[in-house]
Amino acid sequence: SKFSTYFLNPTKSLSNLHKKSVKSLSVSPNGMAVSSSSDDSLILWSTEEESIKQNLTGHVGEVYKCRFFPSGLVVFSAGSDMRLKIWCAKTGQCPVTLVGHTMAVTDVAFVDRGRNVLSCSKDGFLKLWNCGDSSCIYNIIKLPSSINCCKLSVASEFLDLGQPNHEVSEKEVNTANKVVLLGCEDRTVHCIALKSHRKLFSIDFDSAVNCVCFITFDDFVIGCQDGSIHLCSMKCPSEPDFTWKESNSAVLSLLEYKNVGYFSSRADGTVEFSFIKGNPQLKISLTGANCDPVYDIARDGEHVYTCCRDSKIRCYNVTEIISEFTNLQDSSG
Repeated sequence: SKFSTYFLNPTKSLSNLHKKSVKSLSVSPNGMAVSSSSDDSLILWSTEEESIKQNLTGHVGEVYKCRFFPSGLVVFSAGSDMRLKIWCAKTGQCPVTLVGHTMAVTDVAFVDRGRNVLSCSKDGFLKLWNCGDSSCIYNIIKLPSSINCCKLSVASEFLDLGQPNHEVSEKEVNTANKVVLLGCEDRTVHCIALKSHRKLFSIDFDSAVNCVCFITFDDFVIGCQDGSIHLCSMKCPSEPDFTWKESNSAVLSLLEYKNVGYFSSRADGTVEFSFIKGNPQLKISLTGANCDPVYDIARDGEHVYTCCRDSKIRCYNVTEIISEFTNLQDSSG
């Protein structure tokens, strides 16, 4: 299969929102976005008006992760102050703070609509929280290494998820058929059954794992510090189905797209879309970040947004081009 790349320029580049490096970004389908910067700011802004609506103040130190709840009306944030905060996107108020991690919080995930949420940290804990009363329901697992990332998915039907050995809390909501992938600084990936807390498998890589994402229930992608990206399947996780190793630049974020592929961003500013079926060497490159690290990627229905060390947030219209390429690959078989 021959190697080919299509280049796509940003439709807009937003430079008036942040003054410093933008570390995390989330967009909602209702026209709102939230982003955090290395100057410790966390802001809510309108994607249409490109203007700041709320400054979310309350964290002490840098916010590593900000995400909209599935509703798009509530924001979840976490960072170096070891705290998780829940914000109303309309008022900018923070009614809930979750306290319990002993080191920086690196990633978060929502169980269904988000009555329960997950967090992972440099302290090695994966915690399940109840948003309603700000309580930690469980420490799901404690690993010997810093956990860099977590992703939640509905489990494949063939997986034996096991039964809980612990007393199940009534605060736990819709955890039964879920699995969590954890990527760690000690070069390992672990898959945990959320309800039973059972470790289903662990995989070793050659480099620290910076990001993980599910593309389908069965396929997931691992992004590493040494620049390698591995496509793995839940059926045979220990042997990657495919490995992309055309760059030594650290993979900083991954974002799945409609079961056909994923976006990746790197420390050298490269942002690419890759297909998992058809020709894995065919790429769409999102241009604009000139050798500056791109830390996060987000999307609403139509557009993909990236955030970069150069303080800019870039917006790309990717839907048509990916559809065209998908149809081309389908027709060429």
